[in-house]
Amino acid sequence: MLAYLIPFVLALAACFGIQALGLHAMGGRTSKSESNYFSSLGRIQAGTVGTPQVMLLGSSITGRLPDRSQGFEGFANMGCDGGSAVDALRAMDHGFLPTAPVLVIEANTLHLALSGKPSEVGAAMEKAWFQAGMRTPSISSYARPSAFAYSFLLAKKIGGFGDPAADEDLQVTSMPAMTEAPVTVLLENQHNLIGELVPLIQRLRAKGCRIVFAWLPPGRGDGSPLAPWMATLIAESGSEWWDLGTEASSEWVVLTDGVHMAAPSASRTVRSLRKALNP
Repeated sequence: MLAYLIPFVLALAACFGIQALGLHAMGGRTSKSESNYFSSLGRIQAGTVGTPQVMLLGSSITGRLPDRSQGFEGFANMGCDGGSAVDALRAMDHGFLPTAPVLVIEANTLHLALSGKPSEVGAAMEKAWFQAGMRTPSISSYARPSAFAYSFLLAKKIGGFGDPAADEDLQVTSMPAMTEAPVTVLLENQHNLIGELVPLIQRLRAKGCRIVFAWLPPGRGDGSPLAPWMATLIAESGSEWWDLGTEASSEWVVLTDGVHMAAPSASRTVRSLRKALNP
């Protein structure tokens, strides 16, 4: 029995060693797995490692942004494909995810939370195996063997994010405060979501979090104003507001599929966020 056990243990240790070297070579995490589900779980697990200064919360739109694994120090991408920032906010409020000094909340897909139900990824954050993967990288979703291959193929397809220190940005103005809620009649699901998120945000702020809502490129098609219920949420929670989708020059924003930004535009977006958050 021992003759079989020793080779097995040595082989397992070698596999974990190769895994660790691979993660180090890729900046600490992989960027793509065999499905959006595992890609999102791995992205969020990796985002909890260490002490990031800024956490980017949102959907797959946020998920395409570069973070510290691409050289943008202090930024952790917590984008949830198929979900919204509310999934991560709920997990933070319940203690399943750590927080950061700054939480940037993607506004583009907040309407997905009006159903009241968490996404598949949001539900998975509460599972014991997800929590174990946060503490032990070698068993996390971003260390899956398939993730290395898919990340390599994705990098070849989309290209690099460029120099994080470049001075190109989306040339936006500073973040104004939305101090006054619009006069509007709220639907029941809108009223319920605001009633849940306003005290949740206040609890996070009491822990020392700076809360910033941001509409990321692309803009709202016809240039329409922010949905009144969303403006009410931002104003009543006392959060900062940045409409990058409207203010960014269209010639600077390139999309791959009409929704998600190409790598150069995603990189400019994070550089713009960095500048606006640290004026």
